[in-house]
Amino acid sequence: MTSRDPDYDSEREDNPRRVLNTDGYFRKDGATRPFVFKLEEFKPRIVDKNGKEHQPRGTDMIYTVRPVPNPILVQHAREVMCPSSEGQNGETAIWTATLNPPPSEPTASPGTLFAPREVNTATAGIHNIRLVPRRRYVSRIDSLKLKTMLITVSGFCIDNGPADSRAGWSFIFRPGPVGLVSGVLERQGPEHDDGSPGSVHGATVTRAEIRAAIAALEFRVWWGEGWERLIIASDSEYLVCGATSWMRTWAARGWRTSGGARVKNRDLWEKLAGLLEVFAEGGTEVSFWQIPKRWNVEAHRAAKEAAESGEVVEEFVKPTGVMV
Repeated sequence: MTSRDPDYDSEREDNPRRVLNTDGYFRKDGATRPFVFKLEEFKPRIVDKNGKEHQPRGTDMIYTVRPVPNPILVQHAREVMCPSSEGQNGETAIWTATLNPPPSEPTASPGTLFAPREVNTATAGIHNIRLVPRRRYVSRIDSLKLKTMLITVSGFCIDNGPADSRAGWSFIFRPGPVGLVSGVLERQGPEHDDGSPGSVHGATVTRAEIRAAIAALEFRVWWGEGWERLIIASDSEYLVCGATSWMRTWAARGWRTSGGARVKNRDLWEKLAGLLEVFAEGGTEVSFWQIPKRWNVEAHRAAKEAAESGEVVEEFVKPTGVMV
């Protein structure tokens, strides 16, 4: 198809879709294998080891056109991100992300390994399909499948003292202004399991960095776009090591450090772990990649501007992007 094809034009964002069947499913044939999608109410449900079904923490009902998760991808994501054991006091070990291995070449920056392209992962990056393509940072190495996407994140804090410290966060998922999202770090953390408001915390750069990763994962239903792997690049060792390794150790100790102290930012770490669980069940592996600060200038600048804005945000909010 070309952009002049009426079927293609009908799938632009300002026109109604015509490919849905009455049962809510539609299929795209003609590629290496058929792809199946569904328009539905998608409320993730996880079955624990005792056979009890529950909704992952921090998730809401989602209305979306999404690929039906590939069982092979779900199995892989579960294996590489799943808790491996129980911790102290019977606590279940936490879900963690995988670590993106450092590039073999010192010059292999995000700009070298990823390129902005207009793709739709549902058909292996082919543009001529009946779905609206999105512009994303896509792996150059995986040029045939285009199933790996990059998001860069950053946090910044103005520490003038515990009473007036301010912090901001940001992430970048595509070129241009629409692809840069930033915000002020809220005073409250995520709400508690019983729905009550989250606890109040002072602003720190570490909280801002974790908050940036949470915002990036919550912004869109990335697994619904068909990504098999989502890489979050950050210049924060604390964020990368925490998301890929330290969380699991902390949870096994009952959220205590090796010295017995309470782990800081537990509320945000648990929120992040809950999102990683949702991505695994959607068939998308989440990896973290530590990069030098010189490769993260744009996200850092946006986080700094958010911190310097003077805005005060009390409640923990969820940034949402639709059709971008």
